[in-house]
Amino acid sequence: MRLILFTLFAALLPGQEFRATITGHVTDQSGAAVPNIAVQVRNINTNQVASSVTDNQGNYTVPFLSPGSYSILVEAPGFKKYTREGLTLNVGQTAGINIQLELGQVTESITVIAETPLLETAKSDRGQVIDSQRVREFPLNARNPFMLAILSAGVNFNGNIIYQRPFDNGAIADWNINGGWNRNNEFLLDGAPNNAQAGGNNIAYVPPVDSVEEFKIQTNSYDAQYGKTSGGIVNVSLKGGANSFHGTLYEFARRNAWDANSFQNNARGVEKVDHFLDQYGGAIGGPIILPKIYNGRNRSFFFVNYEGYREGTPTPLNLSVPAPEFISGDFTRLVDQQNRLITIYDPATGRDVSGTWTRDAFPGNRIPANRIHPVARNILSFMPKPNTTTPGAAFYSQQNLFLPGGENLDKDDFYNLVVKIDQNFGQRHHCLLPPCQQRQNGNPSHERCSRPRPGRATASQARQRRLCLGLGGHAPPHLHRQSPCLLEPLCRGLTRRRE
Repeated sequence: MRLILFTLFAALLPGQEFRATITGHVTDQSGAAVPNIAVQVRNINTNQVASSVTDNQGNYTVPFLSPGSYSILVEAPGFKKYTREGLTLNVGQTAGINIQLELGQVTESITVIAETPLLETAKSDRGQVIDSQRVREFPLNARNPFMLAILSAGVNFNGNIIYQRPFDNGAIADWNINGGWNRNNEFLLDGAPNNAQAGGNNIAYVPPVDSVEEFKIQTNSYDAQYGKTSGGIVNVSLKGGANSFHGTLYEFARRNAWDANSFQNNARGVEKVDHFLDQYGGAIGGPIILPKIYNGRNRSFFFVNYEGYREGTPTPLNLSVPAPEFISGDFTRLVDQQNRLITIYDPATGRDVSGTWTRDAFPGNRIPANRIHPVARNILSFMPKPNTTTPGAAFYSQQNLFLPGGENLDKDDFYNLVVKIDQNFGQRHHCLLPPCQQRQNGNPSHERCSRPRPGRATASQARQRRLCLGLGGHAPPHLHRQSPCLLEPLCRGLTRRRE
């Protein structure tokens, strides 16, 4: 039953394309079309080759190219070999590259290197690509790559600036693009939907910075393959492995000695309190190699990124505790905002006065010491003592306890994991499998009058778990090329969130 439900659910989530396309036409020096010749496009990092054959008008199209660096090779009888190198394709790009062949022998060659940036003439969509260098080098609060979207014109972030962490999936979904409605945008991760049903169109999964190759913010006039949104589209491409091994290790830390004091503490002349933050992890990618068993260069690649996050944030509190004289039964100073005495009545008394049940007040608004139970007196002795006064409080003995924050740490413990497998079975079959997972354990701040025991979970502890899994990938998991001109992409994605 679970398999059936999964299949039906997955069928409802067709992927939108995040990969690039090269298109154009091939001509000779006179401008005449050159039909029925092969155009080969090679990925520089993985050596994977995709090819297409020109039609009768000399047109060709090579789709489903992962963002990265490429070269083009064209060989035809009677013409010099044509090579173009140094092509950089971005996420969702359709690059128009026209090729002009020169008469000559195949042993002769023409090589084009480092031309001007490619113009996108095949599509009318508008937007901006945040490339891998900016993703990697720009400073980011809490290392949330989606926050780089504000670099694009017409994109506004409307959320709270203090909630930009990778697990703040609701707060970081507050975007409006080109005047569209807030929270009406579509987020894609390697072509699969990345919107959560929980909340108001939240982001389902936030990948670590070191796992993002690049992403594009499409602001208007996007293709018909995109939809379900009255705003814009944020299309993210994850990194993959290559023929050489690459990796990173990182640690971003904050400590009490490095931080400024809070406004609340400065206002009351209180010293800084404990605060810590560690955001750490590592990433590695390359070919899958099993010594003496399997060499995956040019065929099998992997990429893994793990990130941990732990933080204890001081949360200053203003609380209300009984005044010391209240504990001994003295309520002579208990008055309301109009300075009127609030009378304390004896629950052991009562009589009917003209149809109204009436109790007697304690003399002098004091509860006799013999009327206070010893057990209750001992319990009250553990109550914290007032340490401040708050002008304008509604009643006496209110907002009279200030906790500077060190006694009330808002703790978060979170991890993020990305694993991407890329298998090339040849020019006709290609498969991706990138499962991603996040989990957060939080101990949110809550009003309390006693100091919590270290490491003890509380009743208000929040536990969240998110799982993003693309079968065969958040890209089309399986790409079958029946011929150089006919392709059958199969894409299924599943996003699951549990709280």
